[in-house]
Amino acid sequence: MRIPALIIAALLLSFSARAFAQSNETPAQAKQNKAATTNPLAEPGAVSTSRLALPFKRVWQHLTDDALAVPPTLDGARIYLPLTGGRVFCLDRDTGTLLWSAEPGGLISAPIAASDQVIYVVTRKLAADGSEAGASLLAVDKTTGLTAWVKDYPRAFASPLAVSNGRLYVGSTDGAFYALDARDGNTVWKVATQDVVRGAALVTANVVAFGSDDGALRVVEAETGKLVWKLQTGGKIAGQPASDERAFYVGSGDGYVYAVEQATGKLRWRSRTGAAIEAPPVIVGDRVLIASFDNFVYALARTSGDRLWKRRLENRITAAPIVEGDAAMVAPLRGDYVAVFLNANGRRVNLYQLDKDYEIVAAPIFAGDRLILATSRGLVVATASRPADHPANAIKK
Repeated sequence: MRIPALIIAALLLSFSARAFAQSNETPAQAKQNKAATTNPLAEPGAVSTSRLALPFKRVWQHLTDDALAVPPTLDGARIYLPLTGGRVFCLDRDTGTLLWSAEPGGLISAPIAASDQVIYVVTRKLAADGSEAGASLLAVDKTTGLTAWVKDYPRAFASPLAVSNGRLYVGSTDGAFYALDARDGNTVWKVATQDVVRGAALVTANVVAFGSDDGALRVVEAETGKLVWKLQTGGKIAGQPASDERAFYVGSGDGYVYAVEQATGKLRWRSRTGAAIEAPPVIVGDRVLIASFDNFVYALARTSGDRLWKRRLENRITAAPIVEGDAAMVAPLRGDYVAVFLNANGRRVNLYQLDKDYEIVAAPIFAGDRLILATSRGLVVATASRPADHPANAIKK
């Protein structure tokens, strides 16, 4: 069969263009191309330079009969693991060695927050009949696990703690949001809302942004708690807002993602998903990644909210995607795997499968080359590493 001359010319032109591009490749581009990873578990044509795209291998696990109460916390070389029974384990990140354990009393109700010298543990108390009986905030020495001080409160805290500039910011079941002194737990100020405050606050240089079960996104002055503005949505706001230089971004139980002007609270755009959103938005370049209860991950244009791509997983997604380089990792709740997708087009570049009977129960953590997964059987830690014969291993640093 004779090939038309136009097709031959097109093929020659394409070959010449590729050859020209390769011949003009800069050293930095060459290094990046060599570092690119094509994982056997990737979809056709999906290539990434992210460490998230490297094969994962389990390096240690800490199994326990007591369920994980809330997500673990990574603090440098230490992992703090809270259990439902009220115990806290401090583990070495690299080996899993137990450094200390403590039982602060009460049921741990929020992820542990770390500062320079201490960690903060939030617990709730139960009366003999099982009803709520207040809460406690404990400052625990990071090195020894000994309690430095305890502060009691009449109602339980409901949101993760945010630590910033000597203060702790936290939402409560009493319908208020608090700023506490990090030295003793005393109240600096509080802001009343119309319902429980569950979502973590976003603390910037001058303001604090937080959502509430009353559906409102509030921005208050960090120093005084004075309301700057409020945006009302149609559902509960359970996730932490995100921000860039111009706007705050937040998901709502009404299924919409909202982009709001930082200075004025004016709505810039809103974009609908198929179900409630509890995970914080993640800003990646010119787009915003959103995980929804409809089992989809969405990439939206940061300026307009237009949908760029979406990918469906098998379970609901309540944790924010983890971004590293050109890829993002997503961990479905009660799933037995994590998946990694390209930020540009949503193609899958990696998949890490847990052993049988392991289910992910909280948001994952990725730092350095370590993936930390809270599962139904305990903590699983895996490492991302290149195969020994990968070209990048030959690159001189």
